[in-house]
Amino acid sequence: MVDPAVATFAVLALAVAGFMSNRLPLVVVALFVPVALWATGVLPLGDALAGFSDPIVLFIASLFVLSEALDSTGITAWIGQWLERRASWGRTGLLLVMVGVAAVLAAVISINGAVAALLPVAVVAAARAGMVPSHMLIPLAFAAGAGSLLTLTGTPVNIIVSEAAAEAGGREFGYFEFALVGVPLVLVTAVLVVTLAPRPTRGSGCARGGRATRPTSTPGACSPAGRASPRCSSPHARPSSGAPSAPA
Repeated sequence: MVDPAVATFAVLALAVAGFMSNRLPLVVVALFVPVALWATGVLPLGDALAGFSDPIVLFIASLFVLSEALDSTGITAWIGQWLERRASWGRTGLLLVMVGVAAVLAAVISINGAVAALLPVAVVAAARAGMVPSHMLIPLAFAAGAGSLLTLTGTPVNIIVSEAAAEAGGREFGYFEFALVGVPLVLVTAVLVVTLAPRPTRGSGCARGGRATRPTSTPGACSPAGRASPRCSSPHARPSSGAPSAPA
């Protein structure tokens, strides 16, 4: 008979390899683990399948359903359009709005769902505001992590901790009880994001999408449609009719 420890590590290694290879569907790899543990005698059949009735597993599955519902009904698209319109608020305003939206969304649909929904929105908003995308994505990740501590459903870890406290003889946590830690953490995250985030460098010219973010050596700005005006410092700007053109 195979040693249970050896069998467990072998199944774990195969599962990690399956996840990393990305050649098999994730569902197939995930279902392989309990079946393999039962087949090798590590777990009886009842224990191997007990996870499907675990409240935490059902809770995580319901979060995926909720995330898909928000996407199908157009709520995430509406949030994305609203954030894109806030690109004119500048770097500080856009970062604060992104932190607030990510924290609230993470508290409702968990950190993973919030980041997945706001990831493309953050990239587009950063491009329109003339920011490097990473300067928006990193604050998004930290804000979602802080927002997951606002409610009991913010992350599956909160549910596990609540159940562990009840099993140890205590009581379960209330739905908003984590906010005692989460609210100060979100506020501190917002302050750190605004004060420590890299600022655009001078001389960057017109930002992607046609908007100028900081003054350059040549005064002027780009039009919203991306067409350079006579005063824009873009190298593709055409000279005005009154200005002599440079010799070829």
